[in-house]
Parts: sequence; C-alpha cells; structure tokens
Amino acid sequence: MRICIVGCGAVGSLFAANLATLDDVEVWAFDLNQAHVDAIAAHGLRLVGAGEVTGRPHATSRADELPP
Repeated sequence: MRICIVGCGAVGSLFAANLATLDDVEVWAFDLNQAHVDAIAAHGLRLVGAGEVTGRPHATSRADELPP
C-alpha cells in the first residue's frame, strides 16, 4: 500500500511516522517547507510522548517526485 501525507505539521507528522513503521506501507510525506523535508529525509520523524515512535517516510516538497 502507498500513502501520501500532505502537510507534515503536528497531525500529518503523527500519521506519517506511525504509518511508516508498518511493514507493507510505503509512506510519502509531502510538505512545501524544504527545511522540514530535508530533516525528515535525514533523520525520519520521531514522536515522543507516552511512548516513542520513529518512522522513516520518503519526503519531498515537489509534487512531480511523488509516485503514481
């Protein structure tokens, strides 16, 4: 399954990080903030709270880089 999360603020990052931990899910994070995209690509998305999750979605700020 392939999923694209559009906008990686608080809510988008929550979904992208958790979905990216699943085995059969290819997650793409699309955001216009290039610095945020670069950080996701380099370090993944780390969520810390009651537990800790680190997901590594693909990240881009260019719509033409998203797969069909």
